[in-house]
Amino acid sequence: MLFWLVLIPFVLVSLLLTLVILMQEPKQAGLGEGLGGGGGGGIDFGTRGGTAGGLQRVTIYLGVTWGVLALLLQAVPR
Repeated sequence: MLFWLVLIPFVLVSLLLTLVILMQEPKQAGLGEGLGGGGGGGIDFGTRGGTAGGLQRVTIYLGVTWGVLALLLQAVPR
């Protein structure tokens, strides 16, 4: 019974996390920018305001919640 009480929120958070990630606008930087190649600005944490900043914050919260629920699924007996 306890397994299902953890599994159902886990599935719901997984779906929400997927939806929130797909709603975000891409940075258009590509792999080269992430590895230090290319010019332009560096990493600027905390400078995104408005909807983009809110989605980023929700993504972090959902990701942490997803990780905790994944660990709980391993600890809860079936």
